[in-house]
Amino acid sequence: MKFVVSLFIALFLVICQAIAANNYLEDVRTLGYVSGEGLACGASRYPSFELVARAYLVSSARSDKEQAEGMYAYNSAKARAYMNKRREGLLGCEEVNARFDRQKIFKAALYKNGKIKMPDGKVIKPRQEYDPRLLYNRKDDERSRLNAYYDKLQEKKKRQAQKEGIFKKIREEELKSQYR
Repeated sequence: MKFVVSLFIALFLVICQAIAANNYLEDVRTLGYVSGEGLACGASRYPSFELVARAYLVSSARSDKEQAEGMYAYNSAKARAYMNKRREGLLGCEEVNARFDRQKIFKAALYKNGKIKMPDGKVIKPRQEYDPRLLYNRKDDERSRLNAYYDKLQEKKKRQAQKEGIFKKIREEELKSQYR
């Protein structure tokens, strides 16, 4: 009986940890998506958002592995949102910027030791103290790097489409010549 109870408790703890990890990754993906749209639209408060979002990412992670997974999820979501917004031709940026600047995250307090006090009063303490100013370099020009990357991808797609178009024409000519 004791074995069954202890097995049940261990299983329950493992499930709770998995749920918490999924919540963390989902939160981080959401922050990344919002960050990508803000970056694409040139939101005025983007640098402040990025600093607090990265501090949340670092401070909320329960382990180095979870932090690495979170950073990957954050950056992937951010890049995806940026590329989608560029593909849409930056439509709706006025609305995005207006919503971006009114977010509750700007009411969060970020302390020198990496502790974050959220607008709802919840305090997030990091695993170990760090200087949050080192998380984000405000002089880094992410936008121009992502624009160059997006342009490079578009050029590659264009070349691929042209190449496929040429092969399609060659196949059509071969088929026509076989039936003559």
